[in-house]
Amino acid sequence: MRKSIPYIAAMILIIPFFVLVVFATGLTDNGKELLNSNMSMSIGKENGVLDTEEGMPLEITLTEDGNYNLSYSWDVAEPGFLTSITVEDSNGNCVYNDSAFQVTQPTKNIFLKKGTYVINWKFAGTEEEFVELNEKLHIFDNETALNDYLDRVDFDSLSENGTWNISFSAGVYKPFSSPLWLKALCILLSVLILLLLIILLISDRNTETNAAEGLDKVSLRFSVFALAVTFIQLMVSLALASLNLDSDPKLLSLISFALIAISVDLIGFPLICGLTKNIPAREIPKQKIGFFGFIPYIFMTVGIVIVGMIIGTLVHNAITSPFGGSSNVLSQLLLSSSPIPRILVVGILAPVFEELIFRKILIDRLSKYGTFLAILVSGLFFGLFHGNFSQFFFAAMLGFLFAFLYAKTGKVILTIILHMMVNLGTSVVTTFIYQKILEVNPSFNLSADYLSSNPEAAIPVALLGLWFGFAILVGLIGIVIFIIFAATKNFRLERNEGDLTVSESFRTLFTSRYSWLFILSCIGLFLFSYLPTILGFK
Repeated sequence: MRKSIPYIAAMILIIPFFVLVVFATGLTDNGKELLNSNMSMSIGKENGVLDTEEGMPLEITLTEDGNYNLSYSWDVAEPGFLTSITVEDSNGNCVYNDSAFQVTQPTKNIFLKKGTYVINWKFAGTEEEFVELNEKLHIFDNETALNDYLDRVDFDSLSENGTWNISFSAGVYKPFSSPLWLKALCILLSVLILLLLIILLISDRNTETNAAEGLDKVSLRFSVFALAVTFIQLMVSLALASLNLDSDPKLLSLISFALIAISVDLIGFPLICGLTKNIPAREIPKQKIGFFGFIPYIFMTVGIVIVGMIIGTLVHNAITSPFGGSSNVLSQLLLSSSPIPRILVVGILAPVFEELIFRKILIDRLSKYGTFLAILVSGLFFGLFHGNFSQFFFAAMLGFLFAFLYAKTGKVILTIILHMMVNLGTSVVTTFIYQKILEVNPSFNLSADYLSSNPEAAIPVALLGLWFGFAILVGLIGIVIFIIFAATKNFRLERNEGDLTVSESFRTLFTSRYSWLFILSCIGLFLFSYLPTILGFK
C-alpha cells in the first residue's frame, strides 16, 4: 500500500493541476475599462478621392505608465478604402498604428506613458493617399516593402465612385492577469507531480514477467515524458502570460515553434530514450514491401486524414459551439508563421521524433507481448498526446496505420516519410495558399462577384480548390483501398506463440494502472484545450 501512495497522489493532483493552469493563464482579460466608444459615419469617394481625411478623434488621459490593451475594429464594404487607426501623444507623435480594409476585434497590448493621447482614424482610397499616409505613420520602413504591398493591394482596382457606411469601435483597458500566488501554486504542483513520478521510477526496479507488468513499465516512462514536455510548455506559457506580451504574430509563432522543438525534440526525446534504455526491446524483423507495396499506404494515409479531420471538426464544434465556438489554435499558429521555421519544426522534425518515440521506442518494447497490443497502445497514445479533438481522431487512426506498417516491415523510415507527407501538406502547401489568399483578400471574401472583379484574389482561391480537390480524390481512393485491405485481410498480423489475443490486449491496456496515468495526463491536455472556452476565458 505504501508503494501506491506516490501513484495515487499523482493521479489525484494531475486534473486539479491542469484546471489551475487554465485559471492561471485564462484569468487574463482586458481589465479596467478606461475608454469604450462605438461610432459610424458615411464616406464618399469620387474619382478616387475621399471626401474626408480623418475620422472622429477620441481623447484619453492616462495617469500612470504601463501596459494597456487597445481593442479596436472597423468594417466597410469592399472594395472601398484602406483604414488606419493611430494613437498619437500630446506632441503629435504616432506611438501606434494599424492598417487594413477590415479588422474584427483584435486586442493589442502596448506600453504607454502617462499623459494625453488621441485615437484617430485615417483613410486612403488611392495609392497616392496611402503613400502620404505611410510617410506620416511609417507603416512600411523601406520602399521595397511598400511597393510589394501596393502591388498586392492594387488600389487602381478599387471602385472609383461610391458612398460607404463605416462602423468603428475602440477601447482602452488596464490589463488584469491572474495573481502571482496562483501561478506559483501551478509551478509547485508541477514540481510535486514530477517528484512523485521520479519516486515511482526509482521504486520500479522489478523485471517484468508478463504483459501487464511490461505495459506498466513502458506507460510509466511515457507518462513522465508526456508530463515533462507538457510542464515545460505550460510553464513557459505562464511566464509569457505574466509579461502581457503582444508582439508581431510571426514572432509569437516563432516562439511557439521553438518551444515545441525544445520541449519535444531536444528534451523529450533524450528523456524517453534514457528512461526506456533498460527495458528489453524486441528487434522487429526487416521486410521489404517495395515501391508498389508502399503506394497504397500513401493513399490510405490521405483517406484517414480526411475522415479523421471531419470527425474531429464535428466533435470540436459540438463541444465549443454552445459556448460561442473556438478557433483552431494550430491553424492560427500556422497562418501567422514564416515558412522556414514552420517547415523545419512541423514538416521535418515532428515526423522524425514523433515516429521514433511513438513507433520505434514504444513498439519495440511492447511487441514481444503481441503485435496488436503494441499497435493499440501506439495509436491511442499518439492520438491522446495531441491533446485536442481536432487532431485526436486522425492522429490516432494514423498512429494505428503507421504502427501496423512499422510492425510489418521493421522500417521506421517508411512511417517517417508518410508522416512528413501529411505535415508538409498542411504546413507547406495548404498554409502557403491560405496565406496568399489572406494577403490579397484579408476578409476572405469568396463571393463570385468579388473574385470576378479581383483576379489577383481569384487565383489563390482557385489553387486552394484544386489542392483540396486533389486531396479529396486521393483520399477517396485511399478509403477504397483501406476497405479492400480490410476485406481481404491484408491487415492480418502474424501471431507468435504467447502473444496476447485482441480481447486480452484491450483488457491489459485498460487494467494497466500506469496506462491510466498517461491517459489522465492527456485528459488534462484536453481540459486545457476546451475548459477556457467553456468558462468564457477565450
